[in-house]
Order: sequence, then C-alpha cells, then structure tokens
Amino acid sequence: MRNPRRTAQTASALMIGLALVAAMSVFGASLSKSATSSANQAISANLIVSASGTGELSDSVPAKASAVPGVTATTTVYEGQFEVQNSLASLNAVSTAHLAGTLILRMTAGTSAALARGELLIDSTTAKSKHLSVGDTLPVTFAKTGSSAVHIGGIYQANALIGSYLVSAGFFTSHFSSQPPGALLLQTNGSSAVNDAVTSALAAYPNVQVQTRAQFEQAQAASVNQLLGLVYALLALAVLIALIGIVNTLMLSVFERTREIGLLRAVGMKRRQVRTMIRSEAVILAIFGAIIGIIIGTGMGIALVSSLKQQGITNTVVPASSLVIFLVLAALLGLIAASWPARRAARLDILTAIAAQ
Repeated sequence: MRNPRRTAQTASALMIGLALVAAMSVFGASLSKSATSSANQAISANLIVSASGTGELSDSVPAKASAVPGVTATTTVYEGQFEVQNSLASLNAVSTAHLAGTLILRMTAGTSAALARGELLIDSTTAKSKHLSVGDTLPVTFAKTGSSAVHIGGIYQANALIGSYLVSAGFFTSHFSSQPPGALLLQTNGSSAVNDAVTSALAAYPNVQVQTRAQFEQAQAASVNQLLGLVYALLALAVLIALIGIVNTLMLSVFERTREIGLLRAVGMKRRQVRTMIRSEAVILAIFGAIIGIIIGTGMGIALVSSLKQQGITNTVVPASSLVIFLVLAALLGLIAASWPARRAARLDILTAIAAQ
C-alpha cells in the first residue's frame, strides 16, 4: 500500500512471464493431444514402417514386409509436391488394394473408391477454403508431366497425418519420377510374434523403423514435447527476471520502512516475525501476479489453439494440473526471493532504525 504503482509493476512482470508460460502450456498440451489423436483417427494398421530421420524406404521393403506370415494387408505411402492453383502443396499417395484395412478415411462427400479411378481426394478444410466440391476439376502442375487437370472424387475430414491432397499410388507414379515409398502401413493378426517377425525381416535395412500404432503416437507426442522444451527454457528466464524484480521491490520497501520496522522491533516484534512479514509480502506479490498471469495466459492459449484448427490442431486441452503447479512454484519462488530482504530487515539495529528518517 505504501507504493501501489511500484508493487503493481513488480506483479505485472511476473504476470507477463506466467501468462506466456500458461499460454504455451495450453498450446503444447493441445498440440500433443492433436498429434496423437490424428494418428489414432487416421491409421487402423497395427504396424507403421518408416525411415528414421529424413530418409526414405528401399523399394524392396514393401515386398519383404508383405511376405511375413501374419501380415494381412499392406498399404504403401508416397509423398511429393505439386503445384495447385499457382501455389506449391504436398501430395500424399497410397496404394488402394488394401486401403480399408490400414487407413481411416472419414468421407464427408464422395467415396474413397474414387482413388482407384485416378481422381483426387481433398480434406474438408481445403474444400471449404478454396470453395471446392465433388465433381470439380482442379488445374495442377507436376514437375515430370507438366500441367494437367484432376477431378475431385471425394472430400474427407481434415487430418494432419493424411494431409490435404490424396491420390492413388498408381496416379502418383505416373506423374512423378521413380522414387521409393515414404512409409508402409501393415495390418497384422495382432500377435506380438508377427511384430517381431516383421522387425527381423527388415533388420537388414538399418534406416527402417518398425513401430506399433501406440509407439507411433508416443513418438509424435515426444517430438512435440521436445520442441516445446526449448520454449519453456526461454520462458523460465522471463520468470527469473520477474523474481529479481520482486527482490528489488522488497529491498526498497525495507529501506523505506526502516523507521517503521525499528519501532515494531522496539515494541516487541521478534526477528522471526519480521522475516515472516517480509516473506508474506513476497508470497502475496507472487501469487497475485501468478493468478492474473495464468488466467490471461490460459485465455491466450485457447485463442491461439482455436485460430490454428485449420492447421491440424483440432483438440483444445487446458492442463489444469500444470497450471496449479505453476501457481505453487510462483509462491515458492516468491518465498525464496524474499530471503535476502527478510534477513536484512530482521538484522536492522533497533536504535539506528528508529533514528532513521
């Protein structure tokens, strides 16, 4: 109450830091949930075979994997780039022979059988933004075959894992130069023995990674968390700077209240009570800034996630437990920040403090 402006400025620094932390927590939790949800909603295959890093699979990998006893369906996945409506976009392709057993296409218009006819499937977000519907003809350009036109045979629910444009593997190979597959989806009888047999059959390929659907989802979430770890580290510096501001405010408060503290000590206040008073002020400051920051940051995070729904972040998650932990940590850090000012206030000489102006 002695200096409300300075107190508010100190709390606002912590508020901004925790607002950013809370916003990134909501964004990170939503991104991680969306990544695992996309995999769960798009893939029905038991095993996903992919190349580690940015490499590609060998052309012989699909035949090797399909020959393993217990593998009931195989879908080969390709990926390339093409020009559509004067802009560059990614084009995914899948083999159509056993598509229903490995990939989930939630069609909202048309049918997935259009893939076998050499037609294009697009996601609902692209269809809405570009005002496209089933039966439309879309002008495209391929690096190998040049300009062409493709018919839209169906529209499926948006899923970041499938992409915005999907064609059959036959159509893809006719318009692109020969290239190895990017991934392989395998439907098996579900036994762990088959999983081990597939891994053994592909052991000769050092860059091949065989994962169950659960492992693939965990890997997707882990990659998101690893990316966000750096962001959290940078935001921790902002919170640290805010705590230094709390130390500065409390030191100024002790300096201005030297006479007041001396009088309190003279009428019987103990050193322990002085330290408790200063620490309580620090905790109140920290909690005040933390609560406002978490509320604002949560709102910012929800708004950010909502604005990125068309980019594949379809789930909004508010990590309540993490936000509570942030609040408790802010109070504890505020208590630690008050240690030096509280010790200084408790060690003031009573007579010198009373004589101070």
